[in-house]
Amino acid sequence: MRKPSEQEFIHERLGATFGEALSLYDTRRRMEVLIDEFLPGDTLKGMSALDVGTGLGFFAERMIGRGAQVTAVDLGPNLVEQVRTRFSCQAFTADALSLTNSFEPNSFDIVLSSECIEHTPDPQAAIVQMLTVLKPGGLLSLSTPNMFWYPIVSFATRMKLRPFTGLENFSTFDTLGTTIRNSGGVVLKQKGLHLFPFQFGLHGLSVWLDEHCQFARRAMINLCVLARKLE
Repeated sequence: MRKPSEQEFIHERLGATFGEALSLYDTRRRMEVLIDEFLPGDTLKGMSALDVGTGLGFFAERMIGRGAQVTAVDLGPNLVEQVRTRFSCQAFTADALSLTNSFEPNSFDIVLSSECIEHTPDPQAAIVQMLTVLKPGGLLSLSTPNMFWYPIVSFATRMKLRPFTGLENFSTFDTLGTTIRNSGGVVLKQKGLHLFPFQFGLHGLSVWLDEHCQFARRAMINLCVLARKLE
């Protein structure tokens, strides 16, 4: 069994400051796309859903509210316990790189993961694991930061302008799409978020750009992908 490195426990080590360090605007925007837009209407109702890298459980809570039977997993045991207590859902400590150690293949109707795979040593392997535990015909809703922005984010980390100092292996739409296709899936939708850093404010303008400038999604900070596992 793989032993995760200390770098992979950065969110667990942040403890109470994790919530303070998050942008609620950014989290809300990712929920609006990954859940409200990619999984609309009754898509989640009665479905079994796995939230990979649940963190503080915002996405699990949203899916529960939409009628899903949610299982939340994270590498950090304290985060898992918080989610289990707050939302009364199934929650387990599990490694995104070895989900099949915790779940049988073809177990879930929906797999959702937001800003998780970049904190693993191998984001592509994490996607393969998610597709493996997804049922044929099931949906994967995923977001991760854009490699295009890595130099700026790395500089901000070195300048101690942000508290996240763990692994940050960013991706591109091309690498995400290739991994999904090679793992038995098909990409249904792509969407970029944040053409400029959300720390600048101007959130109304940012949302407008998200909705009207998707031709520039390859330059946006967050990459959102909806995929289906082939039958």
